[in-house]
Amino acid sequence: MSTTDPSSTKTARNILTGLRSIMASRGNAQIKLNQVVDTIAEAVSSEVCSIYLRRDGVLELFATRGLNAEAVHVTKLAMGEGLTGFIAKNVETLNLDEAATHPDFQYRPETGEEKFHSFAGVPIIRNQLAIGVLCAQHVEPRRYSEVEIESFETAAMVLSELISSADFVDDNFADEASAFDDSADRLSGLQLVKGKASGHAVFHQPRVKIEHTVAEDTEAERHRVYSAFDKMRDQIDQMTSQAEFGVGGEHEEVLET
Repeated sequence: MSTTDPSSTKTARNILTGLRSIMASRGNAQIKLNQVVDTIAEAVSSEVCSIYLRRDGVLELFATRGLNAEAVHVTKLAMGEGLTGFIAKNVETLNLDEAATHPDFQYRPETGEEKFHSFAGVPIIRNQLAIGVLCAQHVEPRRYSEVEIESFETAAMVLSELISSADFVDDNFADEASAFDDSADRLSGLQLVKGKASGHAVFHQPRVKIEHTVAEDTEAERHRVYSAFDKMRDQIDQMTSQAEFGVGGEHEEVLET
């Protein structure tokens, strides 16, 4: 059984608590972005935390703690350019103890980032596309922990709501043809039984659209969760009481557990 590092859990909690306070506070979106990078940098003890957003077809540095302040709204990267562009183009997380070893690494002198070695970045996603990148840097080479990366990803999810509501990003980039490529594709899977089979593949795409990622009333949300658990248990009890469910067996033990 694996255990969670209490300090890592505390770090994640500090980030989420800070983001919730920022989202609920007054002030324009730019001020909130500045507060976000300060909160995350302090929580993970990182010298740099930056937010790049996609505008006019390029990634623009919108907020930073640790890089030169003069680079904000000046440093811009094309999609696929540098580590930040790589993350946005591929919608992929990077966690590097030595950023310069990555083939897509590029140095921008106006940012003053030459002294930083480690780099971690996660895409800020909206409607399955990257609208920006949240990244952190550290002077000493180190890989960020799994919990820290998960905290970055959660923060990016919250940022997506703030950024979209502030109209910071392009409105039309989602119409790019590459975003809706429905051509044939070949997928590799894990073979469980040898042999061949034929059938119809069905693409499953959840239709749930999350509009609010931060609860306005935590007690009401907690009550909803507890009510959902009660309803789930009632449904399981009803299912197991039906005659066609059968008596005994591993499935019954699993549901009882």
